[in-house]
Amino acid sequence: MKRKVNINRPKPGADEINQHKNFDSVLKNTAGMGAKPLLKKPWFLSSMVVVTAAIITTALVLTKKEQQPVVTESVQTTDADSLALAAFYKTEEAKPCIAPPINGLNIPYTSFKVNAEKGAALDFKTGSKLNIPKDAFVDEDGKPVKGDVELRYREFHDAADFFVSGIPMTYDSAGVRYQFESAGMMEMLAYKDGKPVNMAPGKTINVELASAYKGTEYNLYKLDTVKNNWSCLGKDKVENSGTNKVSGSKEDVVKLEETPEYKVVEVKKEEVKAEKEKQIAALPKPAPEPKKPAKVDKDKYTFNLDLDLSDFPEFAVYKNVQWELGAENKNMNNAMWVELNKIIWEDATLKEGNKKGENYFLSLKKGSKQVNNLVVYPVFEGKNYETAMKDFSAKFEKYSAALDKRKVSEKKIEEEYEAKIAALQKKQQELEAKWKREMDQQVASMATEEKVMRVFRISSFGVYNSDCPSAYPRGVACNATLTNERNGKLMCYEVYLVDRHRNGLFTYQKNPVTTFSFDPNSTNILWTVENGVLYYLKPEEFEAVKGGTQNIAMSRVEQQFKTVDDMKAFFSL
Repeated sequence: MKRKVNINRPKPGADEINQHKNFDSVLKNTAGMGAKPLLKKPWFLSSMVVVTAAIITTALVLTKKEQQPVVTESVQTTDADSLALAAFYKTEEAKPCIAPPINGLNIPYTSFKVNAEKGAALDFKTGSKLNIPKDAFVDEDGKPVKGDVELRYREFHDAADFFVSGIPMTYDSAGVRYQFESAGMMEMLAYKDGKPVNMAPGKTINVELASAYKGTEYNLYKLDTVKNNWSCLGKDKVENSGTNKVSGSKEDVVKLEETPEYKVVEVKKEEVKAEKEKQIAALPKPAPEPKKPAKVDKDKYTFNLDLDLSDFPEFAVYKNVQWELGAENKNMNNAMWVELNKIIWEDATLKEGNKKGENYFLSLKKGSKQVNNLVVYPVFEGKNYETAMKDFSAKFEKYSAALDKRKVSEKKIEEEYEAKIAALQKKQQELEAKWKREMDQQVASMATEEKVMRVFRISSFGVYNSDCPSAYPRGVACNATLTNERNGKLMCYEVYLVDRHRNGLFTYQKNPVTTFSFDPNSTNILWTVENGVLYYLKPEEFEAVKGGTQNIAMSRVEQQFKTVDDMKAFFSL
């Protein structure tokens, strides 16, 4: 007898439940069943076996689907956990196609200057060669680009390179998911004045990609960042490198000072300086420094003026201010002085002199007779001098306090500026050191004498990979839950397996990984990232991972890698 078992039947709603709540009908149907106990009837027993098996199977499925952070050996889940996990997965799935897992750690670009009208033959530090034809670039409107173009280029050759780049290494074909084993991957981009440019129609760039893999089983693929999959372009051509040296021209490589990263720091330094000047300019300005009053000098020419003090409020507090002829009046002598004093002048004007707050220009007039711009200084005598000195002292004290306050504020602004500049200079020093290390980064990881050239042509910019689709490793298979140092479930999405016998990075998704598998006869490393922190499982720790359901305790990387070389050294790659 065949029965239909609906395993994934949706949960009934309230209306459906109420519709079948007819207990009177149930009792009525059981009244005439006879004396044989229900539990002993053969069909019931067989049904119980089926139901029990279904319950056990359902329990196992639910356990796999609903595992949450591990508290003990069992896994407990709550609605809040499920919602948080669903939100986390949704965020991860919305990330762009290329998403580096660790901020600040990536394979850097090398920038080349290429004259668009002339093209260029470029040599990369790994031995790779790029042949750019003339007139190969157009802008976003399809117009030919003139002048220098910045060509940004980088290569990826091993699992660590693939991992930090965030470039997906999976390939979906006819509904089957494969993992790439790579013979070398590269990315090429081009910019004019900071804006991306495209390849001109009909133009191609010839690439000779240095590779340590000589096989002909590899195909050439280009990453489609919209469909998040790779497009197969056919076969590349394998050639011997023909040289053990890299003949790159230093003039072709953009200097560190011309790289975008270095320029950003330089711009920031200018911004910090401008901000400092702006802050200083905004400080309250103290009043001008008061001038110490001068005493009457009996050996100099002095005189009195009947002034309208409303025009000269600075003298309003003084009585009988006297005036002294300045030494600047070179032609003045006793005869002239006597002559000036004989005349009863009809008009006198006084205006501020060339020493602000200190001297004045005096002009005298009577009829057609005039004396212009005599340099005079206010002087004081007796009690007027004492009053002037008291006024000066009060003003000077106030001025000094305001000046000291401004100096304190200026010093604080200056110290903050120096600290920011020092931090930016340190950043530049780090960039210089990083630049120096990275110039030989990939050369050190690839023996030049073992290289071949994988030759192909590209007609558009992007990521290209010489790859062979491969099945996931087999040997040990389990349902793996990755845990942290507190035995809690890691909130991670991508889980990466490094199989040292194969040049690939095998990617699993979601924790727990219900279909995790690896080759126990290989050297393996496991990586995952939670909130930007790298966790790993060492090769020797794989021995404890068996089949079935496993909690895998991951170790946390405490140090911060400055370069990919640092990461490779840490993992002995």
